[in-house]
Amino acid sequence: MAQIEIYTGHFGSGKTEVVLNRALTYAGQGETVHLVDLDIVKPYFRSREVRYFLNQRGVYLITPGGELENADLPVISPKVLGTLTSAEGKILFDVGGDSMGATALGAFAQLIERQGYEMLFVLNPYRPFTKDNAMVINMLNDIEAASRLKVSGIISNPNLGRGTLLEDLRLGLPLVQEMAKALELPISWTAITERYSDLLAAEIEGPVQAVRNYLLPPWELEEGQVFQMDPK
Repeated sequence: MAQIEIYTGHFGSGKTEVVLNRALTYAGQGETVHLVDLDIVKPYFRSREVRYFLNQRGVYLITPGGELENADLPVISPKVLGTLTSAEGKILFDVGGDSMGATALGAFAQLIERQGYEMLFVLNPYRPFTKDNAMVINMLNDIEAASRLKVSGIISNPNLGRGTLLEDLRLGLPLVQEMAKALELPISWTAITERYSDLLAAEIEGPVQAVRNYLLPPWELEEGQVFQMDPK
């Protein structure tokens, strides 16, 4: 994988959970990890919601900062440029889930292209805006045009959120394969809900990433889980 990994996908695809799990996996392997939160479109379920948890595990989160930390505004931190020009280790981008979100990424396109990157499209065939090939092709084309960068691979992530059943995954995986074929892109790896990853790993061709849900509302947190922002 390249030093720079960009994760995009439609709202509800599970993109941010995928990015968080990937960042934590790299950090657990001893990598230096910088996670850039460019999800400036929707005001909830963003990487910044778990910034303290990430910091404790060695993931450096780049966000607008200060009073604009939680603003639903297109604010880009100047730290992003500094990260791209001087940071060592992995740089992961969590990009907004449509062409508007990808526009923020386009500001750094030339620099990213010079340094080399992989842009991965998180695909969940159960979402209403990515349920057939034509929708997926249009969305990917819009994201590439807005970001001025090319998607290099698909992350297969069929799920129905917290209610995902094993059968949902088994039915969804071939749907993603069909869509990837229509896009003429490889499936770089498959994200599988943590509780089913061991059961399905042997059935899936290629790398598998177990995905744990970190962006949970307070009433769904189990005892001892503190993933959300620390109150001030």
